[in-house]
This record gives sequence, C-alpha cells and structure tokens, in this order.
Amino acid sequence: MRKKPLRYGRTPAVPIGILVLGVLVGCTPDDYVAPWPQHAVEPGGYDETPAAGPLRVRAQAHDAWHPAWHQPYYGGRAAVFFTDTTYSTVQEYRGWGDSTFFTGIYLASQAMRYHVTGDPQARENAVRMASALSGHLHVTGTPGYIARYRAPKTSLPYQGDHWCDAQERCFRVEEGPYAGDFWWGSTSRDQYIGWMFGMTMAYDLVDDEPMREIIRSDMLAVVGTLIENDWVIMAQDGNPTGTAPIVLPLTQLSFCIQAYHVTGDQGILAALKKRLLNVQRVVHEVSAPFNVFNRYDQYYGNNLAHLQMFQLLRLGRFYFSEDDYPWYVNHFNDAIHTFTRLSHNAWFNAVFMSQGAWIPEGEDDPYLVQFLGDLADFPDPPNHRTFVPARDPATYVLDPLSQELVALAEALPFLEELLGFRFQVQALEAFPVPLQCPDHFLWERSPFRIHACGADEPRDVGPGADYLIAYWTAAYYRIIGKDR
Repeated sequence: MRKKPLRYGRTPAVPIGILVLGVLVGCTPDDYVAPWPQHAVEPGGYDETPAAGPLRVRAQAHDAWHPAWHQPYYGGRAAVFFTDTTYSTVQEYRGWGDSTFFTGIYLASQAMRYHVTGDPQARENAVRMASALSGHLHVTGTPGYIARYRAPKTSLPYQGDHWCDAQERCFRVEEGPYAGDFWWGSTSRDQYIGWMFGMTMAYDLVDDEPMREIIRSDMLAVVGTLIENDWVIMAQDGNPTGTAPIVLPLTQLSFCIQAYHVTGDQGILAALKKRLLNVQRVVHEVSAPFNVFNRYDQYYGNNLAHLQMFQLLRLGRFYFSEDDYPWYVNHFNDAIHTFTRLSHNAWFNAVFMSQGAWIPEGEDDPYLVQFLGDLADFPDPPNHRTFVPARDPATYVLDPLSQELVALAEALPFLEELLGFRFQVQALEAFPVPLQCPDHFLWERSPFRIHACGADEPRDVGPGADYLIAYWTAAYYRIIGKDR
C-alpha cells in the first residue's frame, strides 16, 4: 500500500519566482495558474511480476467481458439483454441513452490499466473509446454539441425511420461523413462530465499521438463552445438542450482545468483564471448544503460530483496556487465526500484515497479494508440483474432526516412536484455491496435503500465498468498491488 501524506500537504508545482513574489506581497495572485503544460501523471514502474490476486483476476475477467459484449458498432458502451443464459446472442442493447457518460468512465479505466500494465489490449480499448466519443461529438453536425449515443441505422437500437421521427431525441443522418447513422440527443451536462473525464485520462496516459491530437481538437471545440454560450449546452436547433443544459460553477472549473491542461488555449486559461478568483468560492459554499439532497434523491449526483472533483484535484495539484489547491481539497472533503465516506462505494472511496485527505493507517486502515471488501463482494461477469428483498429491520437504524422528509412530502405533496424529488425512508448506515440495489453502474445507486429492488433476470447483464474504474484507479495510485 502506498504511504503518503495528506494530498493538500503536498506542494503544488509553483515556479520559484512566483513564490518569492508571493512572499513579498503576502500572497500569490488570486487567479494564479501554473505555466502550461504541467506533467500530471503518476510515476510508472508498477510491479507486475507477482501472480494476480483475486481482485486482479476479477478485473481481468471484466476487462475481457466488456469489449466482447458491451462495445457494439462504433464502440459506445451499452448494457446487454441476452436471448438466454448461454450468453451467446444479444436480444437487445439497453442503457445506450447514457452511453457517452459511461463510455467516458470506461475509457478512463482502460487508460489507467494501460499505464499500470502496459497491456496493448488496454491501449486498443482506450483508443477505440476515444474514437467513439469523438464520433458522438461530430455526428450532431453542431459545433461543441455531443450526442448521447451514435450507431448505424442498421443497429439493434434503431427501430426504423418512422420510430426515429416520432422520438424527440432521435436524429437521422442522411448525408456527409456520418450518413447512415442515427444519434440520440437532448444531451445533459451529465454526459459532458463523463466525456471530459474519459478524454482527459486518455490524453494523459495513452501514448497514441493521433488520438491525442483528436482529443485536443475536440476538447477545444467542446469547452470553447460552452464558454461562448455562457455555459449553456446549445442543441442542434440553436436552443438549450432539453435536459440539464446549464453547466454549474464547480463543473465549469473542472472543465476549464481539464481543457487547459490538454490544449493550453489562452481563451480557456482566461476562463479558468476567472473561476479561480476567491470570490467564486462563495458560490460553491452557498450551493454545498444542497448536496445533502443527493443522498435522499438523485443519488447519481454524487457520482457526477466525484468524477469532476477527481480531475479538478488531480490537475489542481499541479496548476493551482498553494492557497487554491488546499481550499478545493477541503471543499471536497467537507462538502462533497461526506455521507458517501465509508458507504460501501468502492469508486467514491478510491477518489477519496487518491485525491482527498486520506492518511493510510496500515493494513487495518478502515478505508482500505472497506475498499477491498467491497471489490471482493462485487460479482464476476456476467454481472446480471438480481432481486434484493426488503432489508431486515433488525439489521439497520432508520435515518431520522429521511423520515422527516417523507413526512414533510406527505403533508405538503406539492413540494415533491416543485422540487423534483421523490423521498423514501432510508437506513442511517450504508448496506454492503450484496444488499445494494443492482444496477448497470452500481456506484451511482443509493446504498441506504431499505425497500425491495431489482429483479431476478439473468439475461440482463451490466458491462462491469463500475468494478473496473474503482479497481484501476486504486492500482494507478498504488493503493493496491497486483497481488491483491
């Protein structure tokens, strides 16, 4: 296990002249950003000589399963519903409406896998996923606007021209380089977060210059367009996209640091500097209390927050000042990674251990112990949908705030409609992985749920990127070794 101090205890890469100036005037500039480019890659030299331990064996199984079944057509991620339990024939693809988001997460896992192992298959996977995400951008024909999914009109998801024309999100391409394709729109900021996350990791960790040039160009187009549009995602019709079109302030900062790191563009640098001004912290502090609602409804918001904070802190360590970097580390620890800490969520745990205020305490470290246990409890592929019965009331204590929110919603029913929340009574402590509601990406579903969920359907199979992103993040940061 890697021994390291608090992340905010490390000194960011700040030029000595700036530091001297800072001493003379009392501080570094409020909008300080270290010169571009900064090297933000963990040192190599991973020990791949030991025999693979059980967690690595499981990672290898999911790594083999994903490209075999969950990257159809141009490579965008999809869940699979098989015809039967021989798992030999696909009946239909599912979850492709969020393909951009989850393709980005899978891409990041393969980039880290390649950096750790040097496996050419991981490199091939990463290059293919980056190409898929680039296609999701360009198929729309609208600068900077990313589709949720793209596939040929001959694919299983496409149900005919009449079907497509009746769908608000479906668009057929009749001419140009993408003729014969369809794409799915009404793209939300969620999809952009996954797209950015994966492309940035691939740029840093995969030694394929044609791919890196595509990422540079694409990221400049995406973030440059967002800046021009005042951080509103504009769809193909020139109007804000129909789903979550506004990019929020913390996401803006994360996008700016990622895009500047990749491109070095001066316009993006100006936007980044503006969002690093200390006055901007007020916006983050004011919005922080609302994160608690991500526990009681829309739990996937916690996944979005961890994805964007991972990149903000990973890169901020090298680009931000000695004032800004620790502030954002503390913001992550105190306002975002709160009720999700030690909540049997291996991915959130990996983000905290790699970017947060984790101090390893040996083999009995509670974060390491829970992380290893959660991955040990994760299913092998095919990771199919199962039924989880209502939890035994003798095994948990009810969360009192969830009870109060449910009572309030019952007394004032218009609140749920007004706020868009659907409250349920929850447990105070998180349940372990085997008692969590199954999903195609487990880590974005609440581990506090006490009601029955899921269904016994062995033909409905998830891709396994949830295991892979947690495992390879921990391997990349040397939290675990191959012998695990």
